[in-house]
Amino acid sequence: MAEALITIAAEGVLKKVLSIAANEIVIAWGYEEKLTTLHDLLDLIRAKLRDAERQKGTEAVMVWLKQLKDVVSEADDVLDEVHYEMLRREVKKRDWIARKVPTLPSLKKLSFRREMSHKIENVSKKLFEINKRANDLRLENEQSIPVSNSLCRETDPYLDEFKIIGRGNDELHIIELLTHSRKDENLKIVPIVGMGGIGKTTLAKSIYNNPKIEQHFDVRAWLCVSVKIEVNTLLANIYEALAGKECESRTRVNIIKDLQKELGSKTYLLVLDDVWDEERAHWDDFRTCMLKVNSQNGSGILVTTRNLEIGTLAMSEEFRALQGLSDDQCWSIFKEIAFVAGEPSLRELEEIGRDIVKKCRGLPLLVNVIGGMLRNYNDKAKWLSIRDSKVWDLEGEGDRVQNTLKLSFDNLPNSIVKQCFAYCSIFQKGSVMKGEELVQLWMALGFVQGDEARNKDMEDVGNDIVEILVSNLLLQDVTRDEYGYVAGCSMHDLLHDLSSSLVRHESLRLVHPTHDDIMRIPQVKHLSVYRHWKDDVRINISLKKMSSVVFKDEMKARSLHTLFFEGEVENNISFQHFKSLRILKLDRCRLCILDESIGELTHLKYLDLSNTEVGSLPKSIGKLYHLQTLKLCGCRSFKINHLRRLPIEFRNLISLRHFEFPDTVPINNVGQLTSLRTLPSFHVLGKKGHQIEELGPLKHLGRKLRILNLEKVKTKKEATKADLYGKKNLSKIELCWNNKDDVANRNDKDVLEGLQPHENLQSLTIYNFSGDNFPQWVSTMAIGIEGKWTPLHKLVDIKLIRCHNCRHLPMLENLPLLRDLVLRNMDNLTCLSGFLVKKGDKVTGSGSIKPLSPSLRSLQLIGMERLEKWMDAATNSSTLLSPVLEKLYIYNCPKIAVLDECHPHPLLSLKIKNCKNLKSIKSIEGLASLESLSIDGCHSLMGLPDFHNQGHSLKRLSVTECNKLTSLPPKMFECFSILSRLKLGPFSKELHSFPSLRGIKKLRNHLHSLELNGWDHLESIPEEIKHLISLSRLTIQGFGMRELPIWLTNMSSIRYIAFNDCKRLDKETIKRGAPTDADNVLIDGCRSV
Repeated sequence: MAEALITIAAEGVLKKVLSIAANEIVIAWGYEEKLTTLHDLLDLIRAKLRDAERQKGTEAVMVWLKQLKDVVSEADDVLDEVHYEMLRREVKKRDWIARKVPTLPSLKKLSFRREMSHKIENVSKKLFEINKRANDLRLENEQSIPVSNSLCRETDPYLDEFKIIGRGNDELHIIELLTHSRKDENLKIVPIVGMGGIGKTTLAKSIYNNPKIEQHFDVRAWLCVSVKIEVNTLLANIYEALAGKECESRTRVNIIKDLQKELGSKTYLLVLDDVWDEERAHWDDFRTCMLKVNSQNGSGILVTTRNLEIGTLAMSEEFRALQGLSDDQCWSIFKEIAFVAGEPSLRELEEIGRDIVKKCRGLPLLVNVIGGMLRNYNDKAKWLSIRDSKVWDLEGEGDRVQNTLKLSFDNLPNSIVKQCFAYCSIFQKGSVMKGEELVQLWMALGFVQGDEARNKDMEDVGNDIVEILVSNLLLQDVTRDEYGYVAGCSMHDLLHDLSSSLVRHESLRLVHPTHDDIMRIPQVKHLSVYRHWKDDVRINISLKKMSSVVFKDEMKARSLHTLFFEGEVENNISFQHFKSLRILKLDRCRLCILDESIGELTHLKYLDLSNTEVGSLPKSIGKLYHLQTLKLCGCRSFKINHLRRLPIEFRNLISLRHFEFPDTVPINNVGQLTSLRTLPSFHVLGKKGHQIEELGPLKHLGRKLRILNLEKVKTKKEATKADLYGKKNLSKIELCWNNKDDVANRNDKDVLEGLQPHENLQSLTIYNFSGDNFPQWVSTMAIGIEGKWTPLHKLVDIKLIRCHNCRHLPMLENLPLLRDLVLRNMDNLTCLSGFLVKKGDKVTGSGSIKPLSPSLRSLQLIGMERLEKWMDAATNSSTLLSPVLEKLYIYNCPKIAVLDECHPHPLLSLKIKNCKNLKSIKSIEGLASLESLSIDGCHSLMGLPDFHNQGHSLKRLSVTECNKLTSLPPKMFECFSILSRLKLGPFSKELHSFPSLRGIKKLRNHLHSLELNGWDHLESIPEEIKHLISLSRLTIQGFGMRELPIWLTNMSSIRYIAFNDCKRLDKETIKRGAPTDADNVLIDGCRSV
């Protein structure tokens, strides 16, 4: 790994040297020849690194590598200083030009030139000596593989999560244990035990997401533990996992109170992943605390651990020990990963693959990782080299697994990808790493550079590396954002161990450290410190103390490039000991004021102050000319008096590419930050520096941009200065007017006309537009440039919100990728636009009407005051909307009177709410695929349609608050065969009893959840319920019953029953008549029995 680390550093320095040497200022300073000499020497040495890696077992070569590493680091620092001065002068030159003040020479400038000249010469001398020693060691030159070429291969960004195989019986057994607790068992703890890589976490995730578990438990939470921690810390972490925020107090009493508020009397499932504590006393103490939180029967805790002797006697009796998978099961996993779907696999590779699978000895992790690595190779020699590797013959199980995983690492495309993987060890085990953050960190350290040959920015190259690690399954549990990029991922704990071992001399991660641990920090390049609690007291490591004691050692301070710190950061701390930092992450620190000395960190490229109490930035922030990423997310103090939060010097951040901040904060002079790629929002204000023209120079903006206060823009000419069309990397644009402003004097249509985006746009949202018609580019959903109109063919979703005066929708027929459309509070819209095909003088039937969109999958109609028809002269049917529509939500549309779904259509979900004049749903016969139907608050509805065509599709049915309904369709329940959730009532107050549920017996094996809502004069619930032998949840609301029926007491399947607003039932009556096997019996949601 040493060779990889130095190679990357050398590559970065070489690129930096060439870039700086070509700068006109550097040429004027006379550095060009010196930098060329430095470049040539380093290039000679780099050629010998591959040979050095092969000989690194010899002490002389290891010493040589260490010396080279130090000099390369020194060279990087020197070049950074030169580059910093170049940037500083560029900023000053810009200001001089703006103020028309001439620049004058100074003694300070001359002194800097001499100093840098000496430093460059000194580095070159050291490199000359190192090259001489390399020749003495007889290290040979070798051609290195060009980095850019090795990243050119196609990667699969949508690699699916692989199905769990061979654990069906284990899953069923554990689900049975968790959902069928004994009557005297308040809390069940079930351990899943097995060696690392056996699939414990994968099985736990499958159980956690099982529909039966989702139905059975009110609350679920997942917590990765990974290290031994005290009970109080574990309780506090559980609260954070449930509530999404930290406990205000960490005394045990207060943590338990917080958990009681969060859980109440709900049944919960808690998964504790990768637990290491085995002592019985620890688990007895933990179990006692959780019973104080909630003593209701039916809750469960699922634990994954490698330790067979874990916990209490009860835990040891009910643990599930996982065995290795069979060779056939492993082959099934391997084949799906290693061979690309749709491509024929070579017979000889299959034979080698089966041999490799046998060597994995039933460990799914090894099968996954080795399969992920080999999917990138089709040559027989590579597969044979893996099969015949000596690592399979190692005797120790742990060593064999670790070295086998390293095979995948060794076969990564190049040293850059290897270093990026190894750097991930800086994060805590089990943590979710953000893909975007990983790329920004790698950029800050110089691991990734732009690729001019392929016209790729640093971010593009970094995203390629993330995808390579994902496709090799070295990063797992991947989630993706709306643009298809990796949003979050994690690393298996064994892979985390591997990454840590690769950089053990360079990187140090301290989790819950003592003060002694802090004082013994060695000289490292990357350091992360995570705080903890002990004996009800927060152990806050002081950054000031750490810097003054640990980093007063100049070598330690100079070598530190990364610092992740959780603890106390004093307001008056000086950052002078951290001058070599490239990355400073103070997320969630106790920090209120950022000291002016932050400006001394001239190498700093990544600064994260998220979730601190920092309310403003010092003026010295403007000296961070190298800064690429600045994060202020969750800084609540920034939202107060925000206009004073960013100093005028902020505009000097000439290298800033990513700025994340609270949405309410306006920033000024943003137009001078021409490197920006990320700018979540921009507030248009009337004064200079806040006008919309500031967006014009920001050519590289990408992903999402929200523009607020557009009422401040007066003309199309002014709007055009934003140059949205020139921002081809923007995927999502939100255009927002203020609806409180005087709309009579606004010129919204012309302004919107000037805000044409690039044709690459994927998402468009418009808020509070006051015009009665959209401009042409919105009406046609096409961009007009020089008379040529190009459709916005990449649009995936459109939201038009509170465009109260608009009378027509845009044309959607030419948007082949459009999936989601939201229309909200468009008060003047009476029908949805569409086109009728005429034959002669007659309008043809529904089959000849062109639908609203050919591709739309989801449509939400919310608060549409005057909307009556989907299209003129046609009945409201989903066939008029889209042939592939899956979800249709109609909320608060008072003019909708009739729906008719008689024509065949693949709709899956239909929700109708608060449509007070909806009188009839004539038919849903055509919706043979409908899975979910909800009708709520439709007070004019007189009847329900026939459900005979939904018998084999409908899973969830809700008909509530329909006050004119007096009955359910005859034989309604005889239609259904897989209905699992049913919610009914209240219906007409004129009814003397709840409508009959005749035929519901047919659902006895399928219906799991039932909610009935009645009126106070209804004194009984339908007796047909007693036949539902699979019913586990029953909610009775608003009934006037005085006693519970005897048959209800005997319903043994019910685990949860709730009585809400049943005023004539008291606690004793419910206690006496509730189902005897129910784990949870609730009254009005809070008074439990």
